[in-house]
Amino acid sequence: MVLLLRNHEIRGLMELSDYIDAVEDGYREVGLGSGVGFPRENLWIAGGDSERHGGGHLKDGAKASFKFKAALLPGIGGAGVQAYTVGLQKGLETYMFLFDTTDGSLTAIMEVLYYDWLKTAAVSAVATRYLAPPDSSVVALIGTGRHARSQLYLLAEVCTIQRVQAYSRTPETRNTFCERMSAELGVEVIPVESPAKALENADIVTTITNSPTPVFDGQSLPDKPLHINAMGAHYPWVREIDEYTVLNSRVFVDEWKQGFDEEGEILMPMAEGLIDESHVIGDLGGLVAGKIKGRDPNSRWTLFLSGGTGIEDVAVATRLYEKAKSKGIGTEFKFNQPYEFEI
Repeated sequence: MVLLLRNHEIRGLMELSDYIDAVEDGYREVGLGSGVGFPRENLWIAGGDSERHGGGHLKDGAKASFKFKAALLPGIGGAGVQAYTVGLQKGLETYMFLFDTTDGSLTAIMEVLYYDWLKTAAVSAVATRYLAPPDSSVVALIGTGRHARSQLYLLAEVCTIQRVQAYSRTPETRNTFCERMSAELGVEVIPVESPAKALENADIVTTITNSPTPVFDGQSLPDKPLHINAMGAHYPWVREIDEYTVLNSRVFVDEWKQGFDEEGEILMPMAEGLIDESHVIGDLGGLVAGKIKGRDPNSRWTLFLSGGTGIEDVAVATRLYEKAKSKGIGTEFKFNQPYEFEI
């Protein structure tokens, strides 16, 4: 039987800490070599309405794309493909097809949009756990959209947040966001009028925007140890983080190959001859598996670049499937039984 899970059924299936644990376990398995991720593929479509439907900054006049990413995590028990469209009339349509690595069966088809917010935030939480200075408490948040809310919730699971300084371009949006998050998290979340103000005394910086150009001036960063999560734009020709920050940071990506396929933050300086591949210390799998060193006493800043991978998708989807089965949530259905073909 295949389980169909809709967004409203997924909500509440797992605690926030469960998302973090699932993501960490998935990357650890890949870092240890028993699992593998397949980097995102982008198939470009002419036409569409990219700016309206969230697919801005696409390639060479393309206005939309079909994307897919996958992972095999036998230690967790799941393999899957997440497929989605961006920039067409219906906007973002995204689904997970999950398989059991023990018997090879298709176990679930899931809507993704709800858990995507939480698993994306769980990735930055895992990176923060391994890379942020001890006792970090002040967060600079650039971007106050839907993903920003989950970013703060999951960060609060791995560090004691005392103050958040939030910036986005529209004053009304950031003011409303800060009022809501202050009430929900019980911490001081204040709106600020510039990225530089957001960065003042920050221990952790999180950018979660769709900007094609850097969202802050790296020379405004505090001259002290801090960690940066760049969670937004992930095409080779766009970047949230400027060259100054990249050149002066200890840099990590979510998955090695995908990072060098997509992250403009490193690809643009490489094209200019300012850095080479050796400037990137490693990926999240190697970090979680203990194969590479995180913070270095001689480096003030760490920078984590993430565009989202099949590793975290499959890790979270597998755990959600297990929870749904144990609680009797979702709709089971059966495909037609195999039959012999006649010519």
